[in-house]
Amino acid sequence: MQIDPHLYRKAFQAYLRKGTPIEWSIKQERPTTHYIWRTRGDDKVRPSHAANNGQVFVWDDPPETGHPGEDYGCRCTAEPFMPSVDEFIEIELADTGDSGAAWSSRDFVRHYYNGRGRGVTVRETGHLSRIVAQYMGEVRERMKGHIARVARRHPNGAFSDDFVNTYNMTGVVFSIGNTTIGGRFTGNCIAELGILTVSGQFEFYLDDEFADPADVCLEVIDLGETIYENIHRPLDDYLRGRPSGRQRLGIHTGEPYTITDRWTGSFSRQVYADPARSNF
Repeated sequence: MQIDPHLYRKAFQAYLRKGTPIEWSIKQERPTTHYIWRTRGDDKVRPSHAANNGQVFVWDDPPETGHPGEDYGCRCTAEPFMPSVDEFIEIELADTGDSGAAWSSRDFVRHYYNGRGRGVTVRETGHLSRIVAQYMGEVRERMKGHIARVARRHPNGAFSDDFVNTYNMTGVVFSIGNTTIGGRFTGNCIAELGILTVSGQFEFYLDDEFADPADVCLEVIDLGETIYENIHRPLDDYLRGRPSGRQRLGIHTGEPYTITDRWTGSFSRQVYADPARSNF
């Protein structure tokens, strides 16, 4: 085992001054959490130490014999153990299919005037799969890092956290525009030899509201329909004494309605417990 000469000098000085075993002093300077026990391989090795030879131990959880070099006259060494792993984090989504044909901006406006405030799901408007695709394109890598950070705080246990933000979906569906997407992930973590194995589930939600057709009026290019919905029909309803919706100023003559949805997912991962070694 190669040892930094400067590190060895520090350990030797500690031995002269305090009687600290050289191997014990050196191990305190090492960045690894695990080590491989190595003996000298001759007939002077203690039977209990010979039984440890080649095994991996944790510095924070010493074997019954103590760490190499702690027993008086022990010549055993601790070889730093650096486990290697092909890191990965896989995220799979479910329940993201659409249940209807894609709505145009005109369809969103018509529902505002004629839907009587009934809320709709994004999948009902035929836009969920595309919105989820754009959302995951923006957040997938950040989400992996988020899971890694939370899991490292809960090795060998359960963990969970929430997430939420506003995303611009104008390029996907103009009528939804800026919308809130969030959720929660829960999982379990197993730590072994400096590697975390993690698995869990996602619950996602989208919350929005269509409250003002003026926001999409540039997309509604049927001038006749726009004039009818905002002038002729409200006036006719008023004169007949049967207003069809909240009679607000200007273009607001229909009922705002919610646009929501829910979907799920799962994740599995294997990464280094030490963030300095990890890509996540």
